[in-house]
Amino acid sequence: MDRAIFAVVSNVSVMELRKEHPAWSGRKIRHLARPRYLKMLQETPDIGSYRDNCLRICLTGGAVWFSIYEAVEALYGKMPDELYGRMCNATYGIPMMARKYRKTPFFDARYQDQYAVRMEKVLKIKSDFNWTPNYGKGAPDYSTMRFTSCGLCALANRTGHRDILPIMCSTDYTVAKLMGVNLHRDKTLATGDAFCDYLYTRPGSAIEKKWQEEHPQGSFHSK
Repeated sequence: MDRAIFAVVSNVSVMELRKEHPAWSGRKIRHLARPRYLKMLQETPDIGSYRDNCLRICLTGGAVWFSIYEAVEALYGKMPDELYGRMCNATYGIPMMARKYRKTPFFDARYQDQYAVRMEKVLKIKSDFNWTPNYGKGAPDYSTMRFTSCGLCALANRTGHRDILPIMCSTDYTVAKLMGVNLHRDKTLATGDAFCDYLYTRPGSAIEKKWQEEHPQGSFHSK
């Protein structure tokens, strides 16, 4: 599974990079990134299988992005933040990924019950490279999430990529848009806060209107 994720995400990432830099060699980037990616995973404590920990794929995908970033820097120089952001977001343009999120019944009570069970399973796995989620159900119009620790933060700290971590976190807004929900967030561990706070609301719902009234300056999209 780890190798399959690298194959898919690295291919999409390279395709996005070559839109701006067609002279860059996708083969060389992937060839240099792959051993870096595998080394990151080998040096990372186990956080359970993909079945037991639904957030493991976030750590694996982040390792792909970090390894591509390192490979490009070694071959062509430091990648601009804006390009790195486009590269990360390109992953969610994969048809399989896009369909998955568009079909997610995010505010359905049954889905939220199932998701709460999955988060409880994540909490049982104790590791500095795991997440500590606190999920709040709010069907049919909202849900909340708070993370007090994050596996990607731990990986970024160890690999020296804390500076580009907030760019990766901004892809949460891309995912929310695919699902047709609004995400409001003004704190993230990646930017030095004590936790990440998420409020997902159904567009047009009473809680969304109330939030907008309480925040006339607009939504929190800076973190």
